[in-house]
Amino acid sequence: MTIIASLLSIASGFALMGYSEPPANLIATSIIIDLALAPLTAIIAARRGRSTIRWTVAGLALGAWALAAVMIIPPPAPPRPDAPQYPPTSDAA
Repeated sequence: MTIIASLLSIASGFALMGYSEPPANLIATSIIIDLALAPLTAIIAARRGRSTIRWTVAGLALGAWALAAVMIIPPPAPPRPDAPQYPPTSDAA
């Protein structure tokens, strides 16, 4: 149980803060925080043009790390309207 608590504290970011509680409290707190951050991560991902399901899963697994990543990674660039179309077509016809 201690190993699970340690992994969850790293994934949710509690290890950086020096949060030390009994393993049961740490597991419960990490799960609650991850469940609270997953919808927020999905909403930000949707507004930035990313896959909501992938970022929800990332938010459930990684908590604050996924939230930070979705805010730091720039949104995908929209396609340019003047981009050439492939395969090229003939305008002679």
